Amino acid sequence: MLKYDQRQYRRMLDSIVAFEQGRVHLDTLVTDLEALLNAVNSPNTVWKQNFLNNWGKLEDEKTFAQFKGLTTFDEEAMGRLRSAVDQLKLLVLEEIDDPADSKRSP
Repeated sequence: MLKYDQRQYRRMLDSIVAFEQGRVHLDTLVTDLEALLNAVNSPNTVWKQNFLNNWGKLEDEKTFAQFKGLTTFDEEAMGRLRSAVDQLKLLVLEEIDDPADSKRSP
C-alpha cells in the first residue's frame, strides 16, 4: 500500500481518537474524515462503501443536531454515534499496515 495512503489512514485514526477523547467536535470529525477519505488514492471499493455508510451516520447526527439547534446529544444519539465511530475505527485499523509485517525474518 502506498505510504501516502497509510498517512491518510493514520490521520483518520488520529481524528477518531481525538473525537473519542473529546478533543474535537463531531462536525470537525465529519469534515476531517471526508477530506481524508477523498485524499486516499486507492481505497478498496467495498471498504470505501462501508466507511461511507458509517461516516454517513455521523453526518446524519450532525445535520439533525444543527437543524434542531442542539448543542448536546441525548443517550440514544450518543449510542448511535459511538457505534458508528467504533465501526469507522475498526475499518481504519484494518487498512493501517503493521510495521512488524514489513520486517524481514533473519
